[in-house]
Amino acid sequence: MRTTASYDLFPDARSERALARARWLAREGRMRDAQSAYDELLATKPEFKACWAEYFELLRSSGLKDEALQLAERARATFGETGFSFTLRGAALTELGRYAEALAELERAVEADPDLALVWHELGYAAYKIGDRNRALLALDRAFALEPHTDTLKLRGQILRDA
Repeated sequence: MRTTASYDLFPDARSERALARARWLAREGRMRDAQSAYDELLATKPEFKACWAEYFELLRSSGLKDEALQLAERARATFGETGFSFTLRGAALTELGRYAEALAELERAVEADPDLALVWHELGYAAYKIGDRNRALLALDRAFALEPHTDTLKLRGQILRDA
């Protein structure tokens, strides 16, 4: 789940300032404290999708796959059957190696919100994980067209290098 967290050094928007503490704790390697900070923020602002995405990425990058799936289920309870909640769940299932379920969930996300770049990025990643490079590249091209992002280009480059 790529976010714009790389620009968090000097947060200016109110939403960015709210995330600053959790980001700092994560950078310092204080995982449990960072998780608590994200949970506190979600308790007060459950509609804050950037917080959900960053928290998910923290769990994913830390190898906490089951916790990432639990967070995705919490997001579904909060947002309902939306492209965002399908995407989080699909990404979590990808990390768990449950690729068929992940692809089905990500396809539902595409149907629910075809203009969400994050959906296409995660679909590209899942397709790459199962070895479907063509599908991965097509999805990543769509993600990049919707929202140019460095992580999308990096994944696209990795797929091309592996080919």
